[in-house]
Amino acid sequence: MSVGRGNRAAPPAPDGHWEVRFADAASAKGWENLAQQARENTYRAWVTMRTHPNPTIETPRHHRLKGSLAHGTHRGQTCEQ
Repeated sequence: MSVGRGNRAAPPAPDGHWEVRFADAASAKGWENLAQQARENTYRAWVTMRTHPNPTIETPRHHRLKGSLAHGTHRGQTCEQ
């Protein structure tokens, strides 16, 4: 089965955690490639996205998106990205 838009990035999230889903097939393919090259870092990113997707502290490696990427629309609602 191929992975694509709307599919989960990993097994179902437990209660109280966010589900990480792909926006499109290219994202799914990129995630798989990243997991093959940097498995531990990809896993840590996945855990962070599930448990605390909107960190309040920016770091040199983790910062908010800017410009047109700062917000997206999901089911008619504008959300931060």
